[in-house]
Amino acid sequence: MIIVWAILISGTVHAQQLTKITFATDWKAQAEHGGFYQALAQGLYADVGLDVTIRPGGPQSDNPRLLAAGALDIAMASNNFQPINMLAAGADVKVVMASFQKDPQVLMVHPHVAATSIADLKGRPVFLSDAATAAFWPWLKAQFNFEDRQIRKYNYSLAPWLVNKETVQEGYLSSEPFTASQQGVTPKVFLFADAGYPGYAGMIMVRGEYLKKNGDVIKAFVAATIQGWQSYLWGDPAPGNALILNDNPEMTPELLAFAINAIKTNAMVGDRASVGTMDPARWQQFYAEMAALGAVPKGVDVTAVFSLDYLPNRESHD
Repeated sequence: MIIVWAILISGTVHAQQLTKITFATDWKAQAEHGGFYQALAQGLYADVGLDVTIRPGGPQSDNPRLLAAGALDIAMASNNFQPINMLAAGADVKVVMASFQKDPQVLMVHPHVAATSIADLKGRPVFLSDAATAAFWPWLKAQFNFEDRQIRKYNYSLAPWLVNKETVQEGYLSSEPFTASQQGVTPKVFLFADAGYPGYAGMIMVRGEYLKKNGDVIKAFVAATIQGWQSYLWGDPAPGNALILNDNPEMTPELLAFAINAIKTNAMVGDRASVGTMDPARWQQFYAEMAALGAVPKGVDVTAVFSLDYLPNRESHD
């Protein structure tokens, strides 16, 4: 009895010593968040002393605003535009890891459309979300001569696109093509990254004040997340999937399987060794291209918006 009681006390003390973290994602739970859920399900966060709560996002999520206001300490940045625009507006944030080496953003059309590249979609109506108009749309306009008159509002339902067979639909490589196929349409899909789009996606973004005080916590969170992605994509994703399905009743095992295959087949997160990494030259490339297009403010020191110091085997300098 004494031994059992000692074990219980030890376990209680260990639990109390865990540092609590709330991590806000950018959408409802999905395979694109699989590494985080896998790390939670397998106890990888707990192993490094963290008690992590994942807070799913949705259509009304506004992580940048909540971070800037101090309502969040750690959140997912969907794309490079968010932290750059926040820095330009005076917010102190830093990106410490990128889950996706390739942005999963795509355009897709019905299979009969005579198109072999994004350039062939010029002039066609495009169902586009509000967030997209302030993000990759300027790139599409500059690179492929798209025009604002093509924009049609995307309300996260494929029904209008399914009916209007000559239109273009924005989406994620790992999501909308599956939904279309479930409705009897196997679309032609064009991945931005294959057309030279240099952005990252699924990044961990941290409020500067929190980061300065909790650098070791963030290093532990990043390291465990990387392990989570490695396990999710190159091991058995069942633990993470179970949590995703629990957090998102609209998710299905079939969509999860499709998404995982799409992520792996297209090397969206790179290989096991490159999970989470970022390249300063690529950040500079993204900023230079988008600033030239007027998609982000000029005069921003883009080196201040990210740090490699919190990736494994790097020493923090903050």
